[in-house]
Amino acid sequence: MAPTTRERIMAEALRLFGEQGFAKTSVAQIEQAAGLSGGSGALYRHFKSKDELLVRAVDERLRDRAEWDLFLSPEFSLAEALSAFAPPGDTVGMLLALCRIGLDRLDHDRDVTRILLRDNSIPAPLLEVFREQEYAVVMAAVTRGLVEMAGPAAREQDWEAAAAVLVGALAHLWMMGDIFDGGHPADVDTERYLRATAELIAARLDRAGTEGEDS
Repeated sequence: MAPTTRERIMAEALRLFGEQGFAKTSVAQIEQAAGLSGGSGALYRHFKSKDELLVRAVDERLRDRAEWDLFLSPEFSLAEALSAFAPPGDTVGMLLALCRIGLDRLDHDRDVTRILLRDNSIPAPLLEVFREQEYAVVMAAVTRGLVEMAGPAAREQDWEAAAAVLVGALAHLWMMGDIFDGGHPADVDTERYLRATAELIAARLDRAGTEGEDS
């Protein structure tokens, strides 16, 4: 089925916002890219303003989680799923798989990620959309996964903070790669970075297990 005019407007707007930035993208450019007459005001038949267009477009894109929907479901066992990617007992391997899934998620919606991580001209309501529709959902899933992996000792550690560190590390890697054309300014390649991140979280998990045995 061919996309509707509204869908074309949202898709082209996200592309242009990601490439040029929100403030530098005009309504006329969006209209022209969507196959409308640039400067005709046709966009306003579907959205009240450029701000509303951005918020609605990002909201709909984030809600459409595609293959990540299962991983982010509250009923899904993330730890059980990750165990399929690593030998039994290989905590680092499981966390590496989690890191790669997270990085793929960031890269899948590259324009949205650019808007959220790099554009300081976006309207405040969009930050709330991101907080509710993406960050809170991802944080809940990662925290649940770490709690599962920690086992009985989970209550002894602040796994929400550990999840925030993990999610933040992946966002930093993605943003640096986007800014520096695929590389990292520290000249650390993706696999080394992900392994270091996985090993840091695995060390916390191992410590939690040791402390649980001692208590």
